[in-house]
Amino acid sequence: MKALTRNTLLAIPLALLLAAVLPGHGAFGWDFLDGFTLAFSFTYVGHLVEVLLLKIPGIETPGGKIVRVFGWFAGGLWCYELGRWALLLYGRNTGELPPLMWGGVFFVGLEFVVHGLLQASGKPNFYSGQLVASETTAAR
Repeated sequence: MKALTRNTLLAIPLALLLAAVLPGHGAFGWDFLDGFTLAFSFTYVGHLVEVLLLKIPGIETPGGKIVRVFGWFAGGLWCYELGRWALLLYGRNTGELPPLMWGGVFFVGLEFVVHGLLQASGKPNFYSGQLVASETTAAR
């Protein structure tokens, strides 16, 4: 429940960014819903991707960090695809959205930013070589 709340709150400012960047339909509320759907897909499903990656033995080693970044990219593809499927259920035309590859690129960038914020607050993160405590707890 803690992860759901945290990731929902993280999705709100991300949704504002996506609503501003993605092609819209005119009404801000609908554009925000589209942005929130994609943002929530990246924050919540992305959290599950990170938890699975942290279960890989040796993931905190330099070679493991490379695997982790590639895992983020692959996970970002799935996050984006799941978000696009949800938008299709809303009746949204996803043909005007960026290509699938950008979901992977976006998620890798999002993870670097989130781990940079964790490092700035003195918490374990990707850059410090330590596993994030809340993620290791969730992985167990």
